This record gives sequence, structure tokens and C-alpha cells, in this order.
Amino acid sequence: MLSVCCGFSLRRPAFFIPAGWLLLLLSGCTTLTTPPAAAPAAPAAAPITNATVAAPATGAATTAARPIPAATLYSLLVAEMAGQRQRFDIALYHYMDQARTTGDPAIAERAARIAQFVGSPPHASEAVDIWLQSEPDNPAPHQAAAQLLMEQGQHQQALQHLEELQRLTGISQYDYLAANAGHLPAEQQQELLQHLQQLLQQQPDNASLWYACAIMQQHLARYDEALHSTEKALQKDPQHLSAGIQKARILVLLKRPDDALQWLQKLRRQHPQNKGIQVLQARILLEQRRMEDALNAFSELHKNFPEDAAILLSLALLYEEAGQYEQASACFYQLLASQAHVNEAHFYLGRIADKEGRPDQAINHFSQVDSGREFLPAQLRAAQLMEQEHGLAAARDFLQEQQQQHPQHQTDLLRIEIELLSSAGEYQTALNLLSDELQQQPEHIDLRYTRAMLAERTDNLPLMEADLRHIIERQPQHAEALNALGYALADRTERWAEALPFIERALEISPDNPAVIDSLGWVYFRMGDIDKALPLLEQAFSLMPDHEIAAHLGEVLWLTGDRERALEVWQQGYEQTPDSPIIDRTLERLQVNPGASGSSGF
Repeated sequence: MLSVCCGFSLRRPAFFIPAGWLLLLLSGCTTLTTPPAAAPAAPAAAPITNATVAAPATGAATTAARPIPAATLYSLLVAEMAGQRQRFDIALYHYMDQARTTGDPAIAERAARIAQFVGSPPHASEAVDIWLQSEPDNPAPHQAAAQLLMEQGQHQQALQHLEELQRLTGISQYDYLAANAGHLPAEQQQELLQHLQQLLQQQPDNASLWYACAIMQQHLARYDEALHSTEKALQKDPQHLSAGIQKARILVLLKRPDDALQWLQKLRRQHPQNKGIQVLQARILLEQRRMEDALNAFSELHKNFPEDAAILLSLALLYEEAGQYEQASACFYQLLASQAHVNEAHFYLGRIADKEGRPDQAINHFSQVDSGREFLPAQLRAAQLMEQEHGLAAARDFLQEQQQQHPQHQTDLLRIEIELLSSAGEYQTALNLLSDELQQQPEHIDLRYTRAMLAERTDNLPLMEADLRHIIERQPQHAEALNALGYALADRTERWAEALPFIERALEISPDNPAVIDSLGWVYFRMGDIDKALPLLEQAFSLMPDHEIAAHLGEVLWLTGDRERALEVWQQGYEQTPDSPIIDRTLERLQVNPGASGSSGF
């Protein structure tokens, strides 16, 4: 028979009939399963760590058999051979066609598996519906339907199938539903919680339901209620380990980390080999910045679970943060040897070599980071070290080689090259490089914005204005471009009335941005409205004591006669940026001479 008697998991692409089966099919000794009027309930299965339940057994006592029509047999053979050739689209077409034609539960189940494997939720849903119609008292299609509905965000409908699953098997899987509801809007989460609480009134001794309610209450940030529900779950089932671990997490959310650690220690005595308890203990210690305790905890974890690469990486990072570079390096090299977390290992080995004054070794490790969030920081630091050790040309050659090896990061690597050129004062070279790239990518907003900023540095105001207007035309909500254009018009020209609307629009989009607030204050000052300018500049400086804002605020204070306060503000600016060119220019323009040079006279 073609019936597949196994637990169901839509995520498992268990694929295609072995060759021996094909011979049996060709022999004609094949049948379709006709389900009985009322199939028996499945035997109890384990809790849903993998979201699967056992399907009811099929056999002579519970099923009737009928021959497979020749057309169906041919279609299924085509589907299987297509699957073996990785033509899953053809396999899906034939299995869906035969599921519709025959209504056979095994064919419908297989169609559902294939549809999920190839990423076709509509076909998966249709196949599961056919399966349910054929075997309404089989728990497996109810579980499959619940899983599909959860993936589609239809948790209320999924709950109905989980209720039916519990009726058929006695197994509660509501915690699985709750765990997958974290992304829902709060209103839908509240509705789902209310439904679970209604079920709880009918089943007050169901630990799984109490635990599911705790998860939903945690989603809703109702931590006191979540703690109560978790404790009720543990009262009903003291061995409910998931609820026990969840209690510790909720205690942390309630700002009770010491209580969480004490509770986990109690759990650990009951479950001394459980990795999850030990990992959570270590992470809480780390979050509390109890670094020595965290290091000891992860060290013990590594001894207990030496094959766990994630634990080894955490231990290595703790050693690195503690400045124990020899131990950290040993851990990172162990990760490299096992081909685990390779990019992270090379990145941090590069950092250690950099800190210990071994630039060429640092470059070697950084250059081997080829993906992940460490990729760009690694390439930036490698290029900086290359420039320091071997010159700007060598650094540029390195970056261009990396662009060839990693074309998907070409633009980001180009921006690193631009940053190097700018830091070296090679503004025109950087500008030319950007212009060449923009000929290839004329609509790349970030590159155009970068070129606008470089154009301003090279006093090419027409190019700067053209680029910023180009950006604003395409992205009217681009607050940075609006602010940059408004500020440039206010600071570098006398087109103050034209500048004001750009800055006001930027402030509407980004109302708490100190740079935009500073620009607005500066344009009012340039327009002669000091009463409006001063409070805005004070506000900007309080939010971000940047040297440029300090230059503006200090100038307004100086001109209004509050010279002592002006000197204090400039002093703060110099403390933030000791060689601030904008404060230097401001003091020179105002003929302020606080001392022999720079900040030394403040």
C-alpha cells in the first residue's frame, strides 16, 4: 500500500519512494487506502519537542484496499521520478492532482510535504484539507493544519485544530502555539490569551495550558501574571522542565536576577545534566556583568559539553573581554580546527593580534572573514592596518582585491576605500572614485549622499546641492539629505529663507535629532533671530555635546554678551574634539584668543 504510517512534520522533506518500491508499483500489486468510517484515536505520544505526533496505524483491521487506477499509478511514478531528479515542481503538480482526484490520505500527506518543502503554502493547505476530509479522526493532519495556520499567522484557527488534537490524543500542544505567537499584534495576542484562559476554566489541572498562558502573558509584558501562571503549571506538574526554565526567564524580566539564579540552582539539582539550565545560568551572570562568575560558568559548561561550539565561542569571547588573550586564542583556534564559527574566530584572533601589536597577523585573520556581521568591520580594520604598515596604495589594492572576491559587498568595500581616502585628505580622489561608481549605479542613494558630503569638503557646492536634491526628489523623507542641504544653504550661502523649509521638514521626520535641531538654531541665527536660535542650540548641545554644536552655541552666546558661558561651551567642545577645526575657525573669526593655541588657553 502507499499509506505512510509515520509521525507528521511538514518541515521534514522525507522524499521519494525507494527504487524497490517502483518495482512493486509496476507489478500491479498496489492499492489505495480507503479509510474506515471511524478510525481509532492515536496512542498517546510524547510532548511536542519536535511538533510531531504519531499517526494511527493502518492495517487490515482498520482499512479497506482498492486497486490503484492505471492513470493514478502512472502519475505517481512520474512524480517520484521527477522528485529524484530534483524537479519538485513536477512532483508537486502530480501529487496535488492525484490528491484531488483520489482523496487518498497518504497521497494528500505526501503532497503536503512536497508543497511545504518547495515553499508553496496554498498547495500545502489544500493538501492538508484533503487529508483532513479523508481522515478527520487522525491527529496528524490536525497537527499539520495547526502548523500551517500558525505559519500564516492564523493562530485562532490553529487553536481549533490543537483542541481537536488534544481530544484525539490527550496531548496538549498549546505551549507550542503560544511560543509561535510572539510576532502577533497585541490585540491578537490578547484574544488568543483569552481563548486559552477559557480552556483553562474547563481544564484547570492542565499544566500545559497554564504554561501556554504564561508564555502569552510574557509576550504582553504582563510579567507578574506570567510568573503566577508558570508557578501554577509547576504546581500541577512539578516535572514540567520548560515551565521551570520559563520561570527563571520571567524572574529576570521582573528585575529579580538573584531569585532567578537561586531557582535555576534548585532546578539544576533536580536535572543535573540539563544543558539549558546551565546555559541560562551562565547568560544571566553575563547579563549582570558578573564576569568572573560568568567565565567560570561557561568554563564548566565547556567541560560538560565539549562538542558544543556555541558554548566554546561564548567562553572564548569572555576570555577576550577579560584580556586573557592566550586562553581566548586557544579557544578560537579550537573553533577553527572544528570548522565552527570560523568568521567569528578569525575576527577575534585578528583583534587580539591587533591589540598585541602584531599587525600582519591581524591583517591575515581579518582578511579571512568572508561573511556575517564581522565582515565589514574586519575589512575596515585590515585596510587601516594595511595603510599604517604598507601605505595607502597597498590598502587600496587590498580592498579592490576583496571587492573581486566578494562582489556582493562591492559597494560597502568601496565605501571603506572612500573612508580611507578621506582620512588621508585625498578628497578629490575619493570624489572621482565615487563619481565613477555612480555612473554604474546612478540611483544608489547612499553613494550619492556620500559624494554630496565629499563635494562639500572640496567646496564643490553645486555638485553637493545637485546630489542632495536628487536624493530628496526620490526620497522626500530622507531626513539626513534634507538637513544637509538646509544646513549647507544656511552656513555656506545667504539663501537662508530657502534653507529653512528643508530643515523644518527634516525636524518633522526626526524631531529628536540634535544635528537637525542644531541646524534649525543655526539658520535662525543666520537670519538674525537670536531669540529663536539660542534655545534650540542649547537643546541640541544638551542632547549631544558635539564640537560643531559647541562652535555654534558658543558663537551665539559670545555675541549676546554671555562670554563666560561661551568659553565654557567651547572648552567642552575641545574636550570632545581637541583639534576641532570648526571651533578654531569660530575663535579666529570672532578674534577670540583664549591662549596660545587650541584648547590650551581654556
